[in-house]
Amino acid sequence: MSEYWYFSFWVGLISLAGAAAVFLASIRWRVGRASAMTTTGASFLVPAGTEPRYLARPFSLGMTLLWLAASAFLASLIMRTIAAQAPPMASMWGYFLAMGFAMTLFGGWFGQRYREPTIPLVIAVVVLAGLLASERYFDPAIRPLIPALQANRLLTVHVATMTLSYGMITTASAASAVYLVKSYVPQFPGLPPAEKALRIAHHAAILALPLLTLGVALGAYWANSAWGRYWGWDPKETASLLTWLMLVEYMHMQGLRKWRGRRASWMLVIAFGSIVFNMVAVNFWITGLHSYA
Repeated sequence: MSEYWYFSFWVGLISLAGAAAVFLASIRWRVGRASAMTTTGASFLVPAGTEPRYLARPFSLGMTLLWLAASAFLASLIMRTIAAQAPPMASMWGYFLAMGFAMTLFGGWFGQRYREPTIPLVIAVVVLAGLLASERYFDPAIRPLIPALQANRLLTVHVATMTLSYGMITTASAASAVYLVKSYVPQFPGLPPAEKALRIAHHAAILALPLLTLGVALGAYWANSAWGRYWGWDPKETASLLTWLMLVEYMHMQGLRKWRGRRASWMLVIAFGSIVFNMVAVNFWITGLHSYA
């Protein structure tokens, strides 16, 4: 079984790399086509809800590879869970894989919904970097769990909810980053209209906030049963709270005309930075009750 889940992991990784290459080619073709038409002075009309065939085909291929990657990651997670008789998020290698699956899933969903290759491209690059780093620095071998992580369904639901929320926040941050580049450099080739990127970011952030709220609440409830208190300002607890506060502040900014756009988008990008800090710095450089995570 161990050989199968590891093989499935590499199938997902290779498929994701292929999806990123196809999305990049799709964007380059879009830029080249637009540049050629500008040079010749040609124009064309595209019916609402459709797109030129030269864009639709590579985009569809990229999405197919992306969904293949997500399916392979999910299969790897399931087979690893069966082999270990424990959720894969109990180790850093497994947690990075779960995060990669969540990011790929939501990046693909928003890319498909909005017919926009730049968002899944950014997500694919982030996931590839994270999973290659985990393969380099973490041991994928299945190890016995420490007592605090054994046979605890509530903890599994808590970690799974946090993982899904972080995947959604990453998607919102990717769309915000695309918007910021388009905002500061309007001539940057291949990017979607600024309003479209903003709409994707806001949609993802709206879905991420309740997920993160539930994840933090479940973590506090579990902490009371494991450590005898709901909240203790442990480094990972505090970092998760900071991410939650950033999402709340982003929602507040959306209600203020002067703070919409660039400032609110920067808040989502910083929220992604806090997730990276939580996963890397808190786990390796700061000692706390979650140091095993």
